Amino acid sequence: MNGRRRAASLAAAIGLSCFAGIAISNLYTSSSQEPNNNNNQAPTLRSYRRALSNVDPVNAATITDAVFKDPKHLYGDCEIPKARFATHQVATLYQPAFPGSGSRMTYELVEALTGMTISNDHNYAIDPNVHNHVVSVKTHYPNRNGISLEAFDDHFHGALLVIRNPIKAIPSFFNFWYERINHLENHSVRAPTEEWIAFRDANLGEQLKSWRKHMDYWLKKYENDRSKLLVLPYERLTDNARGPGTALKLALFLDSVEGVNAAKPEEVACLWH
Repeated sequence: MNGRRRAASLAAAIGLSCFAGIAISNLYTSSSQEPNNNNNQAPTLRSYRRALSNVDPVNAATITDAVFKDPKHLYGDCEIPKARFATHQVATLYQPAFPGSGSRMTYELVEALTGMTISNDHNYAIDPNVHNHVVSVKTHYPNRNGISLEAFDDHFHGALLVIRNPIKAIPSFFNFWYERINHLENHSVRAPTEEWIAFRDANLGEQLKSWRKHMDYWLKKYENDRSKLLVLPYERLTDNARGPGTALKLALFLDSVEGVNAAKPEEVACLWH
């Protein structure tokens, strides 16, 4: 009986993983329309994005010499700004991600692209001093590790939804959980295989449902205005060839938010790296 249950769970995981790959690709493509740009830079930005998205990283320096400040360096030169609370009003973004989907990594990239601090759902719910003074709010909601901020919806411009294939996100979340319950430094060890297998066999079905519930919640929240939602696939953001172009798309989306001035296009690849 246990063997059949495990087999069914694994089959479901494979099926959902295939569905997730197709869905993530389609969602990213459908949200690929760049924000309106009033200073006539759009053709340049599109060309830049294409070059960074399609080029082999080994040849990127020669192909994008005109874009990077220093063609001798693959990603150009930049200085990562120290993130600070905004002194003016900001139309904050939700930054949802299922646990194990690179939430912290995206957190750091958004701060680097904007020079503005990020909060999390727990802090935002109890500290009015951060309201409309942070660029985004990291949350795992509706996963049980997050809390609802629907009472503050009028504070938010939209959402930056980070999505990772569940076949990778769920093991990553388990590894984080293993480090936490064993009082280990984050990203310091890999959980033993036998412990992962035990967790998988007992929880995979529930975790797959939770992953889909999370994605469905945020897609439905902005189904009437997709311009307020950017779907950011983890797999694209961490890819050497597509990562800089994906980061540029993120920067353009951030720059469209009232009160936010994102990094210049020629600095994005360096900040991403």
